[in-house]
Amino acid sequence: MKKRKIAIVGLIILIWIGIVGFVMIKSKGKEKEAKSDKNLERYIIPEEKKIFLNGVVQPTQSKVFYKDVTKGENYKIHKKNGEDVSKGDLLITYKNEEVTNQISDSKNQIDNMKKGKEKELVPGTTEDEIKNMQKELSKLKDKQYSYEYAPFTGRAYISNKDTNGENQELLKLRSTDFNIKSQVSERELEKIKEEQKVDILILANDKKTQGTIEEISDEPEVQDIALDQQASTNTSVSNYPIEINLQSKENIENGYHVQINIKLSNNNFKIPTSAIKEEGNKKYVYLIKDNELVKQFIQVENKEDKFSEVISGLKEKDEIIKTITSEMKEGQVIE
Repeated sequence: MKKRKIAIVGLIILIWIGIVGFVMIKSKGKEKEAKSDKNLERYIIPEEKKIFLNGVVQPTQSKVFYKDVTKGENYKIHKKNGEDVSKGDLLITYKNEEVTNQISDSKNQIDNMKKGKEKELVPGTTEDEIKNMQKELSKLKDKQYSYEYAPFTGRAYISNKDTNGENQELLKLRSTDFNIKSQVSERELEKIKEEQKVDILILANDKKTQGTIEEISDEPEVQDIALDQQASTNTSVSNYPIEINLQSKENIENGYHVQINIKLSNNNFKIPTSAIKEEGNKKYVYLIKDNELVKQFIQVENKEDKFSEVISGLKEKDEIIKTITSEMKEGQVIE
């Protein structure tokens, strides 16, 4: 009986030792793994330098037709508000009443000359004199009506303002093609160039599109802007108008305000060369996603000892392993 008790106690001790040993081994394994994870240096792809500008969507071509009193007080507009217009369409006809009266007087004079010649009541009247009067009449008829034609294809907008005189606005012609008008300060002027791609946020509907810088004016519009908000006095800064072509007219209306995002870099990233591993003819890095290592293939343009230039495969804010070791593998969980 005594031997049996000793055997049971011994078995319990052995089981206890086994449990303690298992726990210690597992704990050391986790400690080693945690220590290994802590030794993993991470490298975050930096954000690209950008310029943010505000802009307004406007027609690429625009013309306002004001009343031209030199062509006459009476006029007729041949288009309705909002009507589409083709280049060369007749927009406005003027009638000069003063010339109209001159034409009437000239006609009466010619008629009287003809009647007087026939009845010999106007001695000395010749056929040549009548012909000269008819030529003058023809010239007057050319001046009786004047016309305004559409210089480009667009849409007509009829003003309903009750203004008079030379400042009376009769019709606006706006092209249906849009671009963006904006300004860039002298401090950013040399950082951008024509034909450069830009990202555009349409503030009215939070839609995104792209565009291209079409023109950068060398004629500044000067405004007084504080270069340093802490400065006690304002410093004059020149702003230069720029025009941006839109990739698409979708979700865009005339007058919409936009935010323009211009990237200053060439979209290439420099990363530590130690982060790059080769697999045959390919190169990859370990991207950290959801605490796992994911193999991400990249294209490298310039590989140097410390840093290499990546031209594709990564984007800003991506997090990668700074130094790849032989123990690392895809799918490995890290803390």
